[in-house]
Amino acid sequence: MSAFLLKKVIGMLLMPIPLTLIALLSGLWLLNRRPALGKGLIAAATLWLALTSWQPFADRWLAPFEDDFPAFDLNQPVSTVVVLGGCHASDNNIPPAAQLCSSSLFRLTEGLRILAANPQAQLFVSGYAGSDSRPHADVMREVALSMGVAAERIRTFPRARDTEEEAQLMAPLLAGQKFALISEASHLPRALVFFQHQGLQPIAAPAVRMSTSNSDWRIDARAALKSERAMYEGIGRLWQWLKSI
Repeated sequence: MSAFLLKKVIGMLLMPIPLTLIALLSGLWLLNRRPALGKGLIAAATLWLALTSWQPFADRWLAPFEDDFPAFDLNQPVSTVVVLGGCHASDNNIPPAAQLCSSSLFRLTEGLRILAANPQAQLFVSGYAGSDSRPHADVMREVALSMGVAAERIRTFPRARDTEEEAQLMAPLLAGQKFALISEASHLPRALVFFQHQGLQPIAAPAVRMSTSNSDWRIDARAALKSERAMYEGIGRLWQWLKSI
């Protein structure tokens, strides 16, 4: 197994729902061997699932990851608009935009908004295929074309597997430029570091903020998604820090 794939697998297992399942299964396995420990694990897993699926808890956990940057100021000119890669599922039976996951669609929409305010700017889109038949960058390009962006303004980076590789591949083309860097608000602090390590000066452009200060009191899947995002970015920042020391 490659280091990249191992990183992805470990990251997936450390998300809230997989952690809950691991703890529950471990607790069930231990019930007959060490009853107290088994019951404790089951109780902890149940409480963890309830908390991470509860809107007030999820919002408070995610908010610190999203509070760093305001919406992009369109009066600030840029020469390039960089939309970081996300996820998609190729399907010829639905429009290209519907093949993008919601976060990628939000990123691209914000990118097109900034691009419209900068008629001479280029659009960079990235992302590899993974297990899909098409690179993510190609799907993003197709959607941008369908929204009226001229082909000569778009540059794709279909080999970039993560943000670090995106920064490395784009760096030679972005040196000395003012460019907008677009991703979720929670991901931008980590993404900026990768681009700054390449000697670049990106301008943060948050595409979406998931947390809110006006939480309702429901336990639902939307809260679980927020908790997953907070866990993902927390692990990502820790890994980024460990690699830097």
